[in-house]
Amino acid sequence: MAGEKLVYAGTVEALFLKALENRLTPACRTRLCEAGLDLEQKLSPTYTLEQWKQFLRVAADHVYAGMPTEAAYYSLGERFIDGYFSTLFGRALLGMVRLAGPRRALTQARLGFRSSTNCSEVRIVERGPTTMEVWLNDIVADQPTFAAGLLARAAELAGGQRVAVVPEGFDGQSATFHVRWSEQAEAGVNAGLTAGSTAGGQAPAPRPPA
Repeated sequence: MAGEKLVYAGTVEALFLKALENRLTPACRTRLCEAGLDLEQKLSPTYTLEQWKQFLRVAADHVYAGMPTEAAYYSLGERFIDGYFSTLFGRALLGMVRLAGPRRALTQARLGFRSSTNCSEVRIVERGPTTMEVWLNDIVADQPTFAAGLLARAAELAGGQRVAVVPEGFDGQSATFHVRWSEQAEAGVNAGLTAGSTAGGQAPAPRPPA
């Protein structure tokens, strides 16, 4: 149907065939099959956005049973990025991401979202050397923490330290994500200062939460 929101097979592969493959119980696989995802068969080229959301609900319920929903979706977002970078295309991209660093990697986030769905629009505003705002027109999940988890993990794999991603303004579809991180050099200096303070007999000063 023209205008239908679709999620591409590579997106499903990254999460369910790469990241979660060994964590899917028979009961979970059955639920996924009932929702339209038969992992014993070749993946369809596309799935509807609502199907994808249902796949995420099943994974959150089974793989992260007992965990708060927001935290479960955050973990799914992290695992999605791990799975994405273990695909053939992702492995080739990972080396470039690590060389680029978190700022440049995140500014290219729109390319990753566009390769995952046909309905993603991304706007990025750089607020500082290690601070960004990322707006998504559709977070492609029930919880904004899914996108928060994937953005945080992507920044970490690109070399970011103490990464924090905070979503706000979620209206059921779009949201803005405030992303903050420390550079490796900065983290090394902090570690050296902490070690020096401890060696001198003084307790290190408390660090603000990330």
